[in-house]
Amino acid sequence: MMSHKKIHRFLVNIIPPSVIGDTVTITDARVAKQINRVLKIRPGEDIQIFVDESPEYTVTLSETTDFTCTGKIIAINEVALPPRTVIAAVSIVKGDAFELMVQKLTEIGVHTIVPLITSRTVKQSVRLNRLQAISDEAIEQCGATRRVHITDPMTLTECSEQYPFDAVVLDPITSNTTLTDLPEKIVCYVGPEGGWNEQDETILNSFNPQHLQITDRVLRTETAAMLGVYALLWK
Repeated sequence: MMSHKKIHRFLVNIIPPSVIGDTVTITDARVAKQINRVLKIRPGEDIQIFVDESPEYTVTLSETTDFTCTGKIIAINEVALPPRTVIAAVSIVKGDAFELMVQKLTEIGVHTIVPLITSRTVKQSVRLNRLQAISDEAIEQCGATRRVHITDPMTLTECSEQYPFDAVVLDPITSNTTLTDLPEKIVCYVGPEGGWNEQDETILNSFNPQHLQITDRVLRTETAAMLGVYALLWK
């Protein structure tokens, strides 16, 4: 059986307007070093490159160094975007769970991730650079081309002011298991492990949100976020 060698994908800083046959140079030293030093991809081999929401360019490399890589475009592939925009406002959780959630939400197709500070949030800070790196690596791996924006931590009020779109609150108590007439942009609010308190609920109710039960079980925050975003995007 013939085996097909994996073609590595890379999110790069810029791709000039290009057509098949054009020569492009990758000037992002981080990507160039990964190609040349880490993955040891050599001239004559193919890679795929893209920028945020761009087509995917297949490039045959002609030169590789730790600082730049050059090659010729041999194919251009348009990559479909998810059917709507979902902003996931998720209460910050401790440990590696938030990092895992960022990775999986990126693969699912979320547009923006807002680390949320609620009344019961214990940890109130995140390592944004690390989260963005995890998300960018997930974009390269999963075949998407839309880069996920990860914001600074926000309160419920700050999030609603920054993203004044239709809101959906994931709620294991509500009897509502379906949503109708989904808008183009949705903010999905996911509460902390201890649930929303009265102050949080008062703020949330001021948005006039829809409530959605994705299961009658009480899920961990990161699990609820993954299932909820998937349901809003693809079901």
